[in-house]
Amino acid sequence: GALFDDVTPWLHRIARARAVLVEPVPYNQKRLRANYPDTERFIIEPVAVTRTKGSITVHTFDAAALEAGTLPIEFIGCSSVTDTNLMSGKNAWGEEDSNFNKFAPYLKDIEVASETLQTLLDRNDITHIDAFLVDCEGADWIVFDQLDLKRYRPGMIKIEVGALPAAEIGQVVVKLKTAGYQVGFQAEDIWAFA
Repeated sequence: GALFDDVTPWLHRIARARAVLVEPVPYNQKRLRANYPDTERFIIEPVAVTRTKGSITVHTFDAAALEAGTLPIEFIGCSSVTDTNLMSGKNAWGEEDSNFNKFAPYLKDIEVASETLQTLLDRNDITHIDAFLVDCEGADWIVFDQLDLKRYRPGMIKIEVGALPAAEIGQVVVKLKTAGYQVGFQAEDIWAFA
């Protein structure tokens, strides 16, 4: 939702739509609020979703370098808590990338608060979910694994899997198919419909 987002346009068009938006990186929280200014409809949770409450290290890029245009604007949404992305060499921007040395000095680690998914849902009194979207740059299975599909049964689920290892992509598909969802792939996303 901070920049390159296929959800923002239609979410604004749905009358009375509400959303809990999770964003642990402070500079992205500001951008997200600019995209979703209605604080009654759109709650921003400034935490990362993890399996236990606490804090977690997020690999990100220097905010000043992003704002100054020193780094490509698409780097704004590339923070990660895993080593499968963000110049790790396992997926993209590794040492084989000709731009690695140009961008590596701007990498930084920040500590952010973390909560379980159920804690966030309970805190916001979420009893029904129409659409559940996950785009966590490699932590997508950690989030989706916690969603109780029997309890919430979202009509539509979209999970980015481009930075997930093959085993976790398989776990996503198995969880969805076992719950009776129709599943399809589009680019780096899995879409599922109840």
